[in-house]
Amino acid sequence: MKKKICIGAGIILIILIVAGIITNYADSGRVTTGHEPKYCIKIVSNDGSKITYWGLGYKVIRYVGVSPNEPYESNIGVKMGSWFMKYDLPNEKSITIEYDGKTVEINNYDDINKIYNILVNSKYNSEICDGINTHKITIDNEVYYLKESCQEIQKGNKQSKISKEDLDTILKIIDSKQ
Repeated sequence: MKKKICIGAGIILIILIVAGIITNYADSGRVTTGHEPKYCIKIVSNDGSKITYWGLGYKVIRYVGVSPNEPYESNIGVKMGSWFMKYDLPNEKSITIEYDGKTVEINNYDDINKIYNILVNSKYNSEICDGINTHKITIDNEVYYLKESCQEIQKGNKQSKISKEDLDTILKIIDSKQ
């Protein structure tokens, strides 16, 4: 009798482990492609800004931009890991932009991410164009200069070419804050 109970418990444990591996694999694929996890229990925080999905041996934490009823794609932070993982959004950054004697402070998380990704992920080389610095952008005590005429960004003594779309994105964000 005792042997049957041990064998039964072992079989159930093996089934749970295999099911956890399969559901973890399926949900990690969904999360990395920007979809909501499927094989989890969904728990929404009291203020609705954080959703935790609990799976078999893993969890997904998602911070929502507007409300938990928004589509999964409108999240502002997603992290997947073990049940013991802790995840909080990084401290709010702000970007200061100076141009034409005006100063604009950007505090919107999405706008900060767009500008930050354009500036930080650009490939800087040592060639500097003769254009005029039109905007001074300060992020985390790092100063960047935007040169509209050359479609370039200057960081220190290095410069990077940016696309017309990236330049337009930055200018639209600045115009919306006026």
